[in-house]
Amino acid sequence: MQKMKRKKFMRSKFICMILLVSILIPTVPVHAKKSKNYWPRLSEEITAGAAILMDVDTGTILYKKNINTPYYPASITKILTTLIAVENSRMDEKVTFSRDSVYKTEGSGIWRDVGEVMTMEQCLYAVMLESANECAYAVAEHISGSMSKFVKLMNERAKSIGCTSSKFMNPHGLPDEKHVVTAKDMALIARAAYENETFRSICGTKRYTIPPTNKHSESTYMVNHHKMLYPKDTDAYLYDYCMGGKTGYTNAAGNTLVTYAQKDGMTLLAVILNGSSPQYWNETRALFDFGFENFNLCNVSEYFEADESYDEEKYDTLNTNDPYAQIDPQARIILPKTVNFNKAVMKINYENLPDDVLAQLKYTYGKRSIGTADVIRTRTLTTQNDIIKDVAANDQNQTGTNSETDDSAQTEDLKKPEANDEELKNQSDQKSQPKDEKVSFIDKVKNMDLVNKIKNIDIGNIFADIKNWFHNFKFDFSLKSIIICGCIAAILILAIVFRIYYEKSYMIRQKIANYRNRKRAQKQYIIIRDTRRSRRGRRKRR
Repeated sequence: MQKMKRKKFMRSKFICMILLVSILIPTVPVHAKKSKNYWPRLSEEITAGAAILMDVDTGTILYKKNINTPYYPASITKILTTLIAVENSRMDEKVTFSRDSVYKTEGSGIWRDVGEVMTMEQCLYAVMLESANECAYAVAEHISGSMSKFVKLMNERAKSIGCTSSKFMNPHGLPDEKHVVTAKDMALIARAAYENETFRSICGTKRYTIPPTNKHSESTYMVNHHKMLYPKDTDAYLYDYCMGGKTGYTNAAGNTLVTYAQKDGMTLLAVILNGSSPQYWNETRALFDFGFENFNLCNVSEYFEADESYDEEKYDTLNTNDPYAQIDPQARIILPKTVNFNKAVMKINYENLPDDVLAQLKYTYGKRSIGTADVIRTRTLTTQNDIIKDVAANDQNQTGTNSETDDSAQTEDLKKPEANDEELKNQSDQKSQPKDEKVSFIDKVKNMDLVNKIKNIDIGNIFADIKNWFHNFKFDFSLKSIIICGCIAAILILAIVFRIYYEKSYMIRQKIANYRNRKRAQKQYIIIRDTRRSRRGRRKRR
């Protein structure tokens, strides 16, 4: 019984000590450490089969879910159809509806007749607003002459945009087992289409009227089916920042949706595949809110100018010539709002560039591509040969105008007495000293391209230089050098011997361990002694 009481007493004493320590020691809040490449996460769950949120300006993917899984696209196929049409025709061209366009299509349409004539503009508005399948078929025949040729053109255009896992079999998106698209490819197509001004005008139109035609005596009134842009049936899904888009639905594809939104200078696009109604409207809104609240666009040229490492006042202020190149003032990259611009990594690309682009700055954050900036020409003299020719022409003009002054100067020099050797030496030194010149933007960019310089290093030449260095190396056998070398060798030998002896000697390891244990015990004794003294002091005070 006494043992049981003693155990209970010790247990209660131990619990009291723990409680006392927890009260006396202040609690330190523990914060979750952010990862090195922090990227925001969407808090809401996306129930659609695939979804993507992309920045239109940079092409950066802000959110993704199953973006490489193929799904049926349904009527969002018409985005690619409209893009090809605006790129390969004029809006005033006459489109005649064939028998195949009228009778080989079903589903949504505006009920055109065989032989009916409409302009290309009217057809495309019907395609994008009312999702008219017969109009998409008629546009395809008008552009390429036949359906098969237009389908081939669709796949070629998609490949040129960067699509790798999608295949198109018709211009309207009606069910076909081989007609599939991924969310990533659809976002690339939607981004390329939005860069076209005509397409932007069509997809962002809320209402459109087709005047009477040769087959219809009355006008045809159309409204946009995108409920985030226009309240067709309800205004519950209206989104203030929506700029347009395209809807789609079939039993096999489910609900599909492509939407554009713009806020504070940032344009985003969202793609939903294999969604369900009405969730896909709310999920698209959640994607846009996530993008606008967590990301920010940064102008590259502004940050580059703010980080200048040289002072322009040091250089010649009389030189008013414009630089030969500059960063595109419209170039921007996208980053999380909590991340500074200097966290982005830049690499310079010189390959496969347009004629007016000298280099391309590619920015990444972590493993994500966050945008590019082009180094563009600002003057015609950009190549080295042109600059040399310009300098030579200026030299000829200067020599022609100043020939008389040079001759007079030479005659005056002949009349002058001979100068001292020191004066001549000073003059030659002054001539040899280069003047401060303003560093051009191209030189700065090349100096920053350390990665490319490292890649261009020839390893064979490096080994050859090392070999020549050892071959030509001559050692000075002086007393000082011999003593230094002897000391280094002795230290290395002693270190090796001690290491070997330490590995084989049990006594040495035991003595070191005993010494450490004594030190540890001494520290514990000091701690116990101090605590006892503090307790005694408290008792005396009481």
